[in-house]
Amino acid sequence: MEKQTGELDLEFFLNSGFEKKQCVKCGSYFWTQDRQRNTCGDTPCDEYTFIGNSPVPRSYTLDEMRDAFIKFFEKRGHKVLKPYPVVPRWREDVLLVNASIYDFQPHVTSGIVKPPGNPIVMSQPSIRMNDVDLVGITGRHLTSFEMLCHDSFNTKDKTVYWKEETVHYCYDFITEGLGIDGKLISFKEKPWSGGGNAGNALEVFVRGLEVATLVFMDMKEDPNGPYEIDGIRYSKMDMRIVDTGYGLERLTWLSQGTPTVYQAIYPDIIDHVMKNSSVSDIDEEFLTDVVKISVMKEPYEESFVISQLERKYADARERFERVRKVRDVFLMIDHARSLMHMFAAYVIPSNVKVGYLARMLIRRAYRAINNTGYTGSLMDLIKMNHGDLRDIVQEFPEQFVSDILSIEEEKYRDVERHGTQIIEKLLASKGKIDLEDLILLYDSHGISPETVKGYLETKGMAIDVPENFHALVIQRHEKGAVERKKYSDYPDIETRTLYYDDPFMREFTGLVVYSKGNEIILDKTAFYPEGGGQPWDLGYFEYKGKKINVTAVRKYGKTIVHTIDGEIPEGVRVHGVIDWERRSRLMIHHTSTHLLLGVLREVLGQHVWQNGVQKDVEESRLDITHYRRIDEGTIRRIEERAFELIREGREVSVRNLDWYSAIDKYGFRLFEGGVPLTPKIRVVEIHGVDAEGCGGTHLKNISSIGVLKIRKVEAIQENIYRITFSAGVPALHLFQDSYESAYRISTMIKKPIGELADSVSEISKGYADLKRSLAEAKRRDIETRIENARKIGSSGVEYPIIEADEADIGEISRIAHSRRIDLVVETRISGKFKYTAISPGKHAKDMIRRLFNVEPEGNESVASFINEHSE
Repeated sequence: MEKQTGELDLEFFLNSGFEKKQCVKCGSYFWTQDRQRNTCGDTPCDEYTFIGNSPVPRSYTLDEMRDAFIKFFEKRGHKVLKPYPVVPRWREDVLLVNASIYDFQPHVTSGIVKPPGNPIVMSQPSIRMNDVDLVGITGRHLTSFEMLCHDSFNTKDKTVYWKEETVHYCYDFITEGLGIDGKLISFKEKPWSGGGNAGNALEVFVRGLEVATLVFMDMKEDPNGPYEIDGIRYSKMDMRIVDTGYGLERLTWLSQGTPTVYQAIYPDIIDHVMKNSSVSDIDEEFLTDVVKISVMKEPYEESFVISQLERKYADARERFERVRKVRDVFLMIDHARSLMHMFAAYVIPSNVKVGYLARMLIRRAYRAINNTGYTGSLMDLIKMNHGDLRDIVQEFPEQFVSDILSIEEEKYRDVERHGTQIIEKLLASKGKIDLEDLILLYDSHGISPETVKGYLETKGMAIDVPENFHALVIQRHEKGAVERKKYSDYPDIETRTLYYDDPFMREFTGLVVYSKGNEIILDKTAFYPEGGGQPWDLGYFEYKGKKINVTAVRKYGKTIVHTIDGEIPEGVRVHGVIDWERRSRLMIHHTSTHLLLGVLREVLGQHVWQNGVQKDVEESRLDITHYRRIDEGTIRRIEERAFELIREGREVSVRNLDWYSAIDKYGFRLFEGGVPLTPKIRVVEIHGVDAEGCGGTHLKNISSIGVLKIRKVEAIQENIYRITFSAGVPALHLFQDSYESAYRISTMIKKPIGELADSVSEISKGYADLKRSLAEAKRRDIETRIENARKIGSSGVEYPIIEADEADIGEISRIAHSRRIDLVVETRISGKFKYTAISPGKHAKDMIRRLFNVEPEGNESVASFINEHSE
């Protein structure tokens, strides 16, 4: 077999008895010390041979394996990092942490921010939802796992370690650290890409099980780059990053050799569920065969697995059905662990983004609980998972989780109760249900495909539910918001930001370094450009004795462009004057947003996160995550707490801190308002209340706010509330206007202002009663007139005619239809007669024709004719 040389032909391999081979099944190149091996070690080229036959001399628990890995690399000079949350608040392009490298993209991998250590070692909890349909089924898939890593970040100026040392470390950990025979290890060459980066990689296998991936990241996405991986082009980058990922759960499984990974990592929780459910035992021999066969064909195919099992077991199908309940046990425990991580990061279930993914896991877990007859609760499973990972997830908001699950369980039960009605309605309108309908029913209403399938079977109909159904649904929700970069044709000029040097600067002098039409760029400016929800400043420039208004200010990179109401040439100095009343109000509202967010967390709970913000001159709005209605009493508490802090006069500080120094001090709350791709984070802190990375202009002390009043609280989507408020002078104006209106009303109704609400309520009730009485009187009057018309009639006409106002026709029609009476209404409009025929029997047009010998307008129930002759 012909050998191929390449970037992964390392000295370590050549000097350690490894041989490069090409897999006889898939054609991939791999490295091995086993002269007899001719397959790469990956499935389906190789089988799982470690189950019941562990190559590790001793059995490890999850905690023991994590501890062994971290200590191994800590002894070799790696800085130990604490795990990050599974919700990457430091990124805007993804919803969940899928791998440890996510902790460092894009700020570190781009070279903008220095890493928090170099080299580093950590165990990072991660969640991947792309294989959610296979959890519990294959015996190896998880939604939640910990990725062990030892990483190094190499720059042009300094190399910490690269390929040789990485492979050496990996080999030593597996052989020396875990005691595995080196001949059982194979390193398979495979390129890697993800998160905008790429590089060569080695996948590491032991007895068919992938235990690690070693990525040598040295490329970045570039549409004109010379390299292509999976249809995306790349070019070399200045950084060279060692990005490794070892599966903690897989290494633990390898050491125990249990039939499934779940039995290795959840032994106590599985025992608990088995003792408190209808699942009596685990058919380990059969389950082992299921797991081994599941890896023989990719993608997973149930019919293939069953056909292979039937070669060994005469009752394969019956046993396979019995195993389904065991798989549900595995599923609900796995999902409970993922939910534990999500809730620790204060994810609130919803119909969008990461909240949707949480709700999907909750409902899948509830169905599994129902299927197994488990007598405990999902909360029990989540708490047990936290007990196992207390060292990894130290802060667990138990009351928040309890509240959320109570709400979600009721919603789930409601879907279960009313789901068939929705299915019936859809079936009645379309006559069938296809895959797109199946996804819609689940996506919009939470109706599971199993429920739809079961209902259709009662109607003698069938539908094929894809084995990757939930993955198809997740594709619609899994992407985060991709940042839209601002591109411009302006020159790359760095404008000095005087509004940061002194946010209270009202006037300045600057040099025009670029001018084109009505746009100019200065060497420095005190005009704040639009950003972070804060509008741009207005004002004017003085040039040749004239005032030229500034109408817009925008920032592109480090360049600030002023749009003006006129023209100013390059090379001249101009005097700029800020509209200070406007700027002052915006500064008050911006600072008040920070104050309000801190108070909301204090009053409502730590689950509150900023979801959107917009500052303005008269009022501002803040959107937050919250899962309960905010009542008037709570609004009052929020306002009173904000006023109490304003009276205390908390200082507002602004500091530029290194990324990781800022995160260590303030946590990921820093990124409430966005993620800056800058070497330092501009931290705005109201001492003891709130600290955020923010690029706006702020007060020096919150006492300058004066007063803050919430104008309105409204739910704008599920679990997102918008709080509209005014502060400072606009709040004063709001109080003045409200009092003046209240005073005028109190004068009119001769009641004290303090009694207005009760008085207006009584008046409103009286008005409603009067309205009902008038309507009843009118109804009786019309009924009387109809009765009289029927008795009196009209000479020569076979239909009764009554006189009425145009406004009464609606009520007359309702009465006529309820009594099944044909009649004609005569009204006067601008001196002309209009005749309207009303017929419950749909004879209205015919009535007009017979009475007046004309073609009417309208329909068969209500038709009309206007006599052109005036009175």
